[in-house]
Amino acid sequence: MGVVNKPEVSRTIAGFYAGMAVFLAVLFGVIFYFVYTEAPEGSFGGLITLVVIAPIVEGLMLWVLASLYRTRYVVTDSELVLEATSLIGGAKKIPLKTVESVQRMLIPFGFRLFGASFHGGHYYFPSVGRAFMVITNFRDGVLIKAKNGNYIITPSKPDNFIENIRSRSLNVHS
Repeated sequence: MGVVNKPEVSRTIAGFYAGMAVFLAVLFGVIFYFVYTEAPEGSFGGLITLVVIAPIVEGLMLWVLASLYRTRYVVTDSELVLEATSLIGGAKKIPLKTVESVQRMLIPFGFRLFGASFHGGHYYFPSVGRAFMVITNFRDGVLIKAKNGNYIITPSKPDNFIENIRSRSLNVHS
């Protein structure tokens, strides 16, 4: 198997998604009430649209929230697997023989190219370039530079994680 690292989930990030889910549920409830009570007799076009859209939006919010808690980083003898939801790009496998460097970093400001905003996806960072990011907090940042791209993750105990990657990477290279 390998070493499984479950990152700590920031209350700020989880709270944002939970708060948005509650806010949207209340907003959709209020809109539903007014559309239902103000709609002319026999006219339900807006109501049907709302009944279809509201659960989809709520489902996406809850999906991202749940995915924060399912995020894992698995280190085997030959690869690092970033297990993330398909909403932000899915799982990524990084062969350890392609790893060029691993280092701690602050989570930088970046421009989202694709993905869910606080949890991850493809980003452009002025200090790093393009990177695939899977984060669950803003403090345990680790930058992995590999031949196939850059990755930013937030493993629990990042220093131990970095040492684990480096030691396994050295074994693969030798």
